[in-house]
Amino acid sequence: MEQLIRKQYKEEFILSAETIDSVSEMLAASLTEAGTNQKDVLRIRLSLEEILGIWLKKLGGRMVSYRSVQRFGRLSIEVCVDGEQISTEEDEEDEGFLLSNRLLAQAGLSLVYTYKNGKNCLSCNPQKKFSMGQMAQIMTAVVLAAVLGLAAGFLPQEGQTAVLAVTQPLFNFIFGGLRAVSSPLVFFAVCCGIVSIGDLSVVGRIGKKLIVRMIAGTFLLGVVMALVSCLLFPTVTETGNAVSGNFSEVYQMILDIVPSDIVSPFLNGNALQIVFLGICVGTALLILGERTAAVQNFVMQTNEVIRFLMSVLGRLVPLFVFLSLFDLLLSDVGNGYFSLLKVFIIAIPGCFLLTLFYVFVAATRLSVSPVLLIRKMLPTYLIAMMTASSAAALTTNLDTCEKELGIPKKVADFAIPLGQVLYKPGFVVGLFGVALCMAESYGVPITPQFLVMAVLTMGLLAMATPPIPGGSLSVFTVIFAQLGIPAGAVALAVAANAILDFFMTAAGLACLQVQVMLAAKSVGMLDQERLHGERRE
Repeated sequence: MEQLIRKQYKEEFILSAETIDSVSEMLAASLTEAGTNQKDVLRIRLSLEEILGIWLKKLGGRMVSYRSVQRFGRLSIEVCVDGEQISTEEDEEDEGFLLSNRLLAQAGLSLVYTYKNGKNCLSCNPQKKFSMGQMAQIMTAVVLAAVLGLAAGFLPQEGQTAVLAVTQPLFNFIFGGLRAVSSPLVFFAVCCGIVSIGDLSVVGRIGKKLIVRMIAGTFLLGVVMALVSCLLFPTVTETGNAVSGNFSEVYQMILDIVPSDIVSPFLNGNALQIVFLGICVGTALLILGERTAAVQNFVMQTNEVIRFLMSVLGRLVPLFVFLSLFDLLLSDVGNGYFSLLKVFIIAIPGCFLLTLFYVFVAATRLSVSPVLLIRKMLPTYLIAMMTASSAAALTTNLDTCEKELGIPKKVADFAIPLGQVLYKPGFVVGLFGVALCMAESYGVPITPQFLVMAVLTMGLLAMATPPIPGGSLSVFTVIFAQLGIPAGAVALAVAANAILDFFMTAAGLACLQVQVMLAAKSVGMLDQERLHGERRE
């Protein structure tokens, strides 16, 4: 299998039971080489074998080709069979599985079906395996910036000026690229998230209830965070205007979510208007269905292009953090790092408290021991805490929901992937903590307008954050521009996020499990006996 790790590899077979095994082994070898989790490798491999089995029955001994290509370090795998179009969707009895598959495909954890040039094709784009994780890279950048920044402080003024003449333009160059990509990234992420549903009937009764719970819970948490921030940060209730004037400004700000034209939100980086447009376009495409198939295809393909560009820019995040903190240390030695410390003091306990609150709400509503509930939810929580990846915890999450929490498999297979894309309460806590600390550090007044804007922006963007390297960076870029926080704070936010992501992801998955349990109970689908039973080792 060593030949599979070349820049480009292709092999053709006659479709048969034996070649299905060979193609399956090739796929597994390529995914393993790309660093894909072994449980996800098995999941994708079984899916491939099942679909190829269907094609074997309907197409007989046609030619099947396996191709793996590496472009800019990213692996792309494609398996194609000649013949008339054979849709795999009509063979699925559980429509919820289709939605789950679409959502998993966006994270590179599932196969994507297309029909092109007379061929049925299955493709997969696993995320690249890095020798050093992004957190390690960012922490290295922080340490280097601290050491070199403090050392550069001993240079004469002329030397410091010369150094800044090199670092500041480079910082502005990278930041400009991030700003250029972040707005369309958010727009297409929202559009594709809605279009991926495929059909409103697929969502079903529990799906609609769950989506409402997730959206309502996200914004309610934002309101709670805004109220708590009034106790932790100095809030300016009046800035020379009357309170009625403040209300008028807030009211107008909400109305301004509807843009006057399509272009200006992207030119001005107005996050709320961009998300609003994304929701409108995505919903229209979803309702019109097959009549807009060409437009849907364009949106999906453009989204892949934008995501790829951001993943490339995401590799520059450690350099971006280094440049920003280095420049900061030459001008203000302690204030930036003190802001980071304050973010951790607020956001990390906040994530733990959020998790405990949800656990005790579930224990009360479901009449189950909170200790038993914690024991059952702990494996998923620990994997998320150790990896900062909801994708890495996906398989354990699904097993826990089905075997320990009493959630039916068809509900878990639909709700968990959907929730991992749509529902990020831990991210809301982290975003609020970062934004408030950066605003305080850079002298941005925390007014009622600021808090309302924060609730709306963070609530929407928490649901629109793309699960790719650099995705959180794009969100910080958009949010800080919306709230009037200087660009220099973005690097501090990214450095904080590298650590907070572990706690935010773990809290988000725990809250998701609770939401799915409560939604299943509300429609009479929760297995109470399994939920109350002792955890299976």
